[in-house]
Amino acid sequence: MSAPRKRMFTAFLLFAVVAGSAGSVWRARAQSAPAPSQSTVQSLPDRIPPPRVTEGDRGVTYHSLENKATHVTTTFRDAIAIAERGPDGDLSTRVTDLAGNEVARFKVHRVDAGSDSLEFTLADKATKHAARRSGLRPTLDWSNQQAYSFWKDRDALDSSSLEWQGTLMRPAGARRRDVMAEALRTDTEWLGGASASVIKKVGTHTSYVTKRTVTGPVFISGFSKGGVEVGFSQWWPEEQAFAWSFPGLTEGYIDAARLQPSGGWSFSPDMAWLNTQNLALHEFHTAVATQGRVSQKQSGWLHKIGTFVAPALLANEVGCDYLHWLDQSIFRPCCDSHDRCYEKDSPACTASSWWMFWSSWQCTRCNMWAVFCFKTGGGGHVLYRLP
Repeated sequence: MSAPRKRMFTAFLLFAVVAGSAGSVWRARAQSAPAPSQSTVQSLPDRIPPPRVTEGDRGVTYHSLENKATHVTTTFRDAIAIAERGPDGDLSTRVTDLAGNEVARFKVHRVDAGSDSLEFTLADKATKHAARRSGLRPTLDWSNQQAYSFWKDRDALDSSSLEWQGTLMRPAGARRRDVMAEALRTDTEWLGGASASVIKKVGTHTSYVTKRTVTGPVFISGFSKGGVEVGFSQWWPEEQAFAWSFPGLTEGYIDAARLQPSGGWSFSPDMAWLNTQNLALHEFHTAVATQGRVSQKQSGWLHKIGTFVAPALLANEVGCDYLHWLDQSIFRPCCDSHDRCYEKDSPACTASSWWMFWSSWQCTRCNMWAVFCFKTGGGGHVLYRLP
């Protein structure tokens, strides 16, 4: 798409946003006026924002991706934890010392949809049993953290009762521990031959915030498909910046300033999130690139005029496929969300709906938030939450 055409497209979309907003105010005023007895007024439902991210639950998208993982290995300073997901959904973790000797086991037994049974075993101690904390959604990464933490607490397990400290079960009154501060590396494997490995190190780069050269801690995650690396991402915690590059699919960055319209970072990214986000970037952008147009193509003079004024966005065009939005804790393509918004709101929404803002407020609303998503680089999570 040429630069003049893009500027015309952006200007017209912004005009549509303003006009659409004004139209909604006019409609609200018109609905409040006395109406003839034979007509009825239908109130549009308020849009419902996705549930907030909570400790132990990062949202539907995150957990649907994490459920595809088969193995997660977390390397700590003094031990290694290897978690596996069984065919029945049970999680099993083995903890070994750095020499490979097994020192502990931990299992999450699926009881039913709302509860799990936790089981921790040391070679020379009685097995500990407990129920999962309400609101916690066990993952392979969490299983490694809990198993490692139990092993670190082994000397106090016999003399103390247990309590929940955040997402970890600990001896009552134990001094709080940041388990992931002890982690050096996390390796994740998914069904279908996808894998990711993240390491923590000290690096130097040009700051996304100040544009100056800075040195500080960084998490770097490489993503592979079939044994071949196809992309990577980085998380710089001191400047709250996340950047990624998947050549031929998507690249970009997001920081706290660009997320400000949607409330900033709603969670604390960690190693497991980086690997899972890499899977999301690869899967979602591959799907959008192979599906083509984001809105249904229709023939006729009306479509041709609409295409001239506001060309139908193509999933593989620069300006569309690298843009994203935050769905609770996972970034997804803007075009993906716009498509789903059209599908859910009105089958009548087409390419021409980009400029015929007066014909359907529902279509305009989808377009408004797509523009908002494009302009903010990720603030459009108020659209529909996708699974």
